[in-house]
Amino acid sequence: MTTIYCSHKLKDFIGPKNIKVIDSPEENPWGDWNAHLFFLNRRKNLIFVNNKSYYCLIIQDIKKADLKDFESLFVNRLIEQLQFDKIIKPDDALVVFQKLLPLTLTKTNNDKKAIGTMNEYVYIFKLHDTHPPSQGKPLKLINHHINNTPMSAGKQEKERYAYPIEDMKELMKDFR
Repeated sequence: MTTIYCSHKLKDFIGPKNIKVIDSPEENPWGDWNAHLFFLNRRKNLIFVNNKSYYCLIIQDIKKADLKDFESLFVNRLIEQLQFDKIIKPDDALVVFQKLLPLTLTKTNNDKKAIGTMNEYVYIFKLHDTHPPSQGKPLKLINHHINNTPMSAGKQEKERYAYPIEDMKELMKDFR
C-alpha cells in the first residue's frame, strides 16, 4: 500500500470525502509520496515527490474530472516516467502497478525536507516550462531533467549531493 500525503491546497481540490485520516501508516519499503497542487499559466498541475529517493513526478493540466480515477492517473504516469528514465523495463510495469496499489490519500505529514524539495522542483519546472505545454519541451523530458539534477536531500552521505534517478534505481532493485 502506498500513501500519498496531500498538501492543504491539493486536499481542498480533491475534496474531503476522498481523504482518509491515517493514525500510523504502514512502512513502505519503496517510500511514500508527498503531493501538491500548483498553478502555471492558469493551469493546474500536480507534483509528487517520493520521500525516500526524492524522485519527482509532475502531471500537467489537471481537471477535476481527472481525479475520478486518481489511482490510474498517478500510477500510469509514474510507470511511464520510470520507463522513460530507464529505471524499469516495460515488462516490469505490471509488478510496479501491483506493488503500488492500493493508494491511500491522506492529509499532509509536514515532512519539511520533502516539502522543501517539492518547492525547489516546482521552481525548476517553471524555469523549464516557459511555453504552453504544446509548444514547450515534452513533460517526460522535463521530469527527467528535474530528476537528474543533483539534490542535497537525497539518501547519500551528508556531504554529497545525490541524483533522484540514481536513488530511485537503488530503491527499485529491492522492489522487484
